[in-house]
Amino acid sequence: MILVADSGSTKCSWVLYTNTEEKLQYCKTIGFNPFFIDRAQIIKHLQKSDLVTIVDKITEVHFYGAGCSNSQMKNKLKEDLGMFFESATINVKHDLDSACIATFKGKSNICCILGTGSNSCFFDGNKILEAAPSLGYIVGDEASGNYFGKKVLQLYFNNKLSEDLRRDLENEYGLTLEGYYQNVYHSEQANKYLARFFRFLADNKSEIVFQEIIQNGLREFFELHICCFKNYKNHPINFVGSVAYFLADEIKEMAKEFDCTIEQIIRNPIDNLVQYHLQKIN
Repeated sequence: MILVADSGSTKCSWVLYTNTEEKLQYCKTIGFNPFFIDRAQIIKHLQKSDLVTIVDKITEVHFYGAGCSNSQMKNKLKEDLGMFFESATINVKHDLDSACIATFKGKSNICCILGTGSNSCFFDGNKILEAAPSLGYIVGDEASGNYFGKKVLQLYFNNKLSEDLRRDLENEYGLTLEGYYQNVYHSEQANKYLARFFRFLADNKSEIVFQEIIQNGLREFFELHICCFKNYKNHPINFVGSVAYFLADEIKEMAKEFDCTIEQIIRNPIDNLVQYHLQKIN
């Protein structure tokens, strides 16, 4: 049995299948980003998942994950996963690989991720070229979940939201300044905490105050992570991730400003990844 996983920093989708295209199991865990999670946590969450009942039957694991951008992080996660999937051959790649594979349709393109974090690359079908580094949630991650989450919190704590929005935000999240400090400055997963508040922005994106934030964030992402590629106007652009999915209309509008062509916007690449691996087998 073969297991394919696509992991962001917040959540991970797992699909178990055989080489006869029979999908046996689909489950989710938290995201396993090696920058923010250790081996003990990985094993703990896997042991609590549905995978624990069939782990001995799994022969291959193909894991695509946020944070797996260099050999050190890939090897670290490979070793961590190997402590649970003891009978399997494990292959670890970056989440940019999964985004490129899931959206490739035979021609060179610019592939972008807007999820908990953000990233982009140029993909010709074989090689991935990154022109602008992903600087993480403190300095970078433009137009990502944690980027927009920070903006929501700035507005809230500085009393820049309407009374209705303040009340709705408080009712949904139970915000306190003490809780904010604890989760941002005394937590190893501050990026996930910040990204939680993106959904509030997305649910209320018709509000003028949020429209401006969305436009500014997307414009910054286009300027830094799309315009950095030579002849970017001549290549189709694909987006992957939950933030891209919920802001699809806004992304298409922003593309007009930069004279770009958006080809695909998909929320989760996992099914396309499964098909890719099935084709390699058959």
